[in-house]
Amino acid sequence: MRTASIDLNLLAALDALLAERNVTRAGRRLGMSQPAMSEALARLRRHFGDQLLVRVGNNYELTPLGAGLRSTCAAAMQLVEQTFTAAQGFDPEACEREFVLLASDYAAAVLGPPLMRELRQASPVASLRLDRLPTDCPPGAAPGRIRVPDGLVLPRSLAPPGLPGTTLFSDRWVCLAAADNPAVTGGLTVETLAALPWVLHQDMHADHPVLTNLRARGLRPEARFSVGGFHLLPELVRGTDHLCLIQERLAARVAGPDLCVLEVPFDLPPVVETLWWDPAQTHDPSHRWLRDLVAAAARGLTAEPGPVATPATSCKARPPGRTLSPSKRRSPSD
Repeated sequence: MRTASIDLNLLAALDALLAERNVTRAGRRLGMSQPAMSEALARLRRHFGDQLLVRVGNNYELTPLGAGLRSTCAAAMQLVEQTFTAAQGFDPEACEREFVLLASDYAAAVLGPPLMRELRQASPVASLRLDRLPTDCPPGAAPGRIRVPDGLVLPRSLAPPGLPGTTLFSDRWVCLAAADNPAVTGGLTVETLAALPWVLHQDMHADHPVLTNLRARGLRPEARFSVGGFHLLPELVRGTDHLCLIQERLAARVAGPDLCVLEVPFDLPPVVETLWWDPAQTHDPSHRWLRDLVAAAARGLTAEPGPVATPATSCKARPPGRTLSPSKRRSPSD
């Protein structure tokens, strides 16, 4: 279909209707009367051959097509805004835009707090939304398979091809066990890793660098459970005989008297979290500002004290959260 035959004013109406799910509120958002917005909705329904909004009780709900169009329409509106404001430069003091980053729950937990502080200092009105990474896009998928609204925070080892990126921070893998697990009272050994059942994050697929490294050492973790969020791992390890691999910065946030954070008895490749973005956004002034903001938040992480780790001694004999001495720590490398 040729865009010349489409009334592009309907794009703003569609965006408002899908966001508000209410004709009156959508009209108020655009300064349109209710009859005018109702007419716009009728035209959109004829165009798409779909109701888009349907009444359920006293509310409106999006149809499957409407729900699918919501993120696409919002992204199109952002591109329109960028197109018509490109010559005006970028002023963070006046920016009312909502930026969207996709990240795992781990990356959001670690990077989110310093990023919030940076945003509050840099702009009084801009906002940021951290969305979960899509579960239906495998690592290494083509850029078109993973929609990148403003950025994607993903480990370098799982880099999407064709996207530019910049390194944010590094982390180490450690092992989490229940503090009363008798199998780890003397520390973690290769034999213990091979003998105990594991809980894995669902993104740890067969060719994940960590599992590849373990297999090269003859270890094939017996994964009894897999979960979709890193924050769920401690809950499934607590009070059981299971083990899990978890990033050390996240382990520092969940360590407690009933959990044991243990050094893995051999080196594993570090987690190198990286910000990726659409090449079309590289020279956009607002996006450059966002990348600088994220990079500043990540630099604050490198200045923090070393995360928690537990020496290879009895879990029950030490206070949880004890920090390794510098001589016993291995620094992550890129």
